[in-house]
Amino acid sequence: MNRNYGFLLAGSAMFGLGFGIYEFVLPYFLDACGISMSRMGIIYAAAALLTFALWVYTGDLSDRVGRKALYVASLVTTSAVSGLTPLAPIFAAQIALKSIREAGSKVFDSMYQLALHDEGEVRYVDRVGKARGLQSLAEAGGAFAAGWLLVREAYRGSFATSALVLLAAAAVFALGYRQPNNKNSRRKRSRPLLAGILPLDLPRPLIILTISAFIFMVGLATSHCFVMQLFWQRKFGASPATVGTILMLHRITFGVPLLFVGWVVKRHLKQIYIVFVILEGIALVVSGLIPDLAVAAIVWLTHDLLGAGVWIPIQSRLIQKYSHPSTRGRDVTRVFATASLGWVVGPLIAGWVFEGWYGGPFVISGVVMILSALVLFALPAGDDEQTH
Repeated sequence: MNRNYGFLLAGSAMFGLGFGIYEFVLPYFLDACGISMSRMGIIYAAAALLTFALWVYTGDLSDRVGRKALYVASLVTTSAVSGLTPLAPIFAAQIALKSIREAGSKVFDSMYQLALHDEGEVRYVDRVGKARGLQSLAEAGGAFAAGWLLVREAYRGSFATSALVLLAAAAVFALGYRQPNNKNSRRKRSRPLLAGILPLDLPRPLIILTISAFIFMVGLATSHCFVMQLFWQRKFGASPATVGTILMLHRITFGVPLLFVGWVVKRHLKQIYIVFVILEGIALVVSGLIPDLAVAAIVWLTHDLLGAGVWIPIQSRLIQKYSHPSTRGRDVTRVFATASLGWVVGPLIAGWVFEGWYGGPFVISGVVMILSALVLFALPAGDDEQTH
């Protein structure tokens, strides 16, 4: 393991821990502040919309200045928001804070993938799988710890812990990571205007991947926003500690297959991508219809084990493959940012549906995910190997 890869793994793990605490506690905190489900939907949707252009701009900027500064800035930003969140328990303030937090989180997500690719294309699926898997396992620990902290209603303590972990991650990465001298990634480019933000001029395969990812994100956001915690509480009466355990297992079932996917998946990337997105959608549909807590949880926990835990590195590999070396940061972030606009739609659907049908967001989510897989059939043949 080289030095930079080690620090990228450490950064992913520490980000995952801080992220896991924050994401678990936030819906409970908003609920305790008296913010309704529909307003929670607006908070999550506004955050996705307001971060769209910024996310693409940072990708273009990283092509000119490198990934390290933006990686560190994303960690410092998310740390600050975690610390400030419990101090501003009003609707407008939470929109602003969640928007800033979402921007930092998305920039981090792009920068670690770009930095991994800057280290070389060989075994990229394996390396990005391990980084994302380690992050997910750390998120599991964060969710579990936060669930038990909330037994005592320790909102401020939970958010403060998240902030300190993220700040420590920024310091460790800033001191340890050595930015590679990658001429392709550092070539000067003009700042993107509207035409550079929208992915209209991308190669056809990247447009297909963007459309599929956008549809998928609508589905994901419908079930993985604030309702992911509140579903178990409202439908089954589960305590925060119980929900924390379920979400801990959720991150484990996501993280473990990611650690090994690079060893198993060598060819037929397109076909594997399609199959496992469909399996993920089916698991969500079924779990939303089951009336028993234990059975619903077991079925629901398979959605990443047989879904994103396998296809996430494949998606990243295909996006990197079709991006141009000199504008890789901008191309990759345009795909991810456009797809993230699904988070504008999904939380609004969840907010409208949840109070009348607790399982509705899960069912709708799964159906939309399956539709997103059908778009992938339009990808060109021959996308069956990890490397060029």
